[in-house]
Amino acid sequence: MKSANERIANERISTAAGFLTGSSGIREGIMTVLSGTASQNRPLLPALALPAMVLLAALLVIFMGGCARSQDQVDFEQQAYRTPQNYTETTPNGEVVRRDEDDWRIGPMFQGFVDIQIPPHPNPTRGEPVRVELIVTGVGTVSGLQAISYFDMFDERSMITHYIHDRSPLDFGTLIFNIYPAEFDPGRNYSNARSRNDGLHRLFIYDNRWNLITYGDIKLK
Repeated sequence: MKSANERIANERISTAAGFLTGSSGIREGIMTVLSGTASQNRPLLPALALPAMVLLAALLVIFMGGCARSQDQVDFEQQAYRTPQNYTETTPNGEVVRRDEDDWRIGPMFQGFVDIQIPPHPNPTRGEPVRVELIVTGVGTVSGLQAISYFDMFDERSMITHYIHDRSPLDFGTLIFNIYPAEFDPGRNYSNARSRNDGLHRLFIYDNRWNLITYGDIKLK
């Protein structure tokens, strides 16, 4: 029987990877064209202009490459649903005191398009807002953004939305927003949030299609 962590991770991954079905269909269509067959079993390649053939070949490479990368993204999202063990400690100015190598990695789907140069800060927090800075380095590559957590560790029914940015695609440049520690509790009670999970809460940052961009842990003291 799957654990709650595995179940939720698989649900999120299934939602995020749903586009692959469509990609597969397109890929098969391209292969049909390139093989020189059509519904009437007549050769098509002689009738295609060279630019069209080049375009079809390029599309095939793109779709096959995307599928090859998708497993890396799936693995990344599964890793995100492991129980938090540590956190990247930062000062109020964003200087890193101690780094958790699992925190604030960028998902394979977004590498080269999103970056985090300064980890969320301050971390730990004693109630101060935690500043999150994302750098969007690719134009037209990120469809919105949402930051969520779970009050009960990875129980989807306890999901809390901390921030939503509906703009799609996100503008090129730095996107800054605050996470308010009291909101890790459904009743926005800081003491309750601090006593839950030993004060360690995982923050997930997705695009608006539920593709995981990054994740990391916030410590409440």
